[in-house]
Amino acid sequence: MSNAKLEAILNPGRMLADGIPFMDYNNARQLDDVSQWFGYWTDTANRYEELGEQALTQGNLVSAGEWLWHASLSFHYAQFLWFHEPTLRESGQRSKSEMYKRAAPYLQSIAERVEIVFEGNIIPGYLRLPVGPGPHPCVVLIGGLESTKEESYHFENMCVRRGLATFAFDGPGQGEMFFDVKIQPDFERYSSAVLDYLETRTEIDSQRFGVLGRSLGGHYALRSVALDHRFAVCVAWGGFVNMSDWDEMPTHVHDGFAYLTGIASEGEAGTFLSDALDLGDLIAEITCPTYVLQGANDRIFSKYQTDLLASAIDENDHCQLFVESAGDHCCHNMANIVRPRMVDWLSNSLVR
Repeated sequence: MSNAKLEAILNPGRMLADGIPFMDYNNARQLDDVSQWFGYWTDTANRYEELGEQALTQGNLVSAGEWLWHASLSFHYAQFLWFHEPTLRESGQRSKSEMYKRAAPYLQSIAERVEIVFEGNIIPGYLRLPVGPGPHPCVVLIGGLESTKEESYHFENMCVRRGLATFAFDGPGQGEMFFDVKIQPDFERYSSAVLDYLETRTEIDSQRFGVLGRSLGGHYALRSVALDHRFAVCVAWGGFVNMSDWDEMPTHVHDGFAYLTGIASEGEAGTFLSDALDLGDLIAEITCPTYVLQGANDRIFSKYQTDLLASAIDENDHCQLFVESAGDHCCHNMANIVRPRMVDWLSNSLVR
């Protein structure tokens, strides 16, 4: 990876909003060479792990959970764009998952590890519940190309404070599931399997399911609600309609998509993705209130994708498109504004 990619990796809006402390981010900005990135963040993760272990031995369980979660998030950002060195990336992915597992029982509210058996594989996820008696409305959270269930902790906190349960999971090609199942053309089967499980939980109101997807997850969220009408509301956060501008995507995004297919030939990967990631006419099948957020300055999914979304949404009274004129990809540079708005919209739609 060249030094020219350091700017693409250093995304202050996203990293700070997801919970990276400013000093950790600022220290990363001082790196002499991008090749130091992975080592810097793994060293940072190890430091937080040590703090978490010390807190556990001292009985400071809240601090232990927070520091172990910081270790998980640091491992996440070590590997999140490290597609060019699969061995390092996959070690970082495993360490991220392990740190979150250790943090989960001590988070406020706790994150309950759930493993859904589906077609011989495991869909891993975490259920978090708000304070008070249930059954609670529940928002299913879908990550993106390299954002996974462990990265949604701060967003989950905003939901839980507003009376929403959350279930964040890894689907095909994402996080833990990448090791067993690569990107698939029918993601909706996995989100539907999640609903099948959640319907068995007495703490959850199965009449009040929502879904929020981020980036690639925004595409998946739209697909999921079009094909499973148990979802009562949907937020698509920085998504896209199809891969028609595959060749114009930034190199690191292009590489990431190809990597997560598990296909060695980039040309074959592109052909597969063009077929697998295409909403076609599915937006017309959406029957629940749907909030679509795009940034006008998105450099990942071009204005062409926003125009495609706008055209499809114009034909569906259930969907509303919001385009932030100052927003970048997922409007990460406006996270303090757009994230509370999305959670408020979900809460106003689902909490009675």
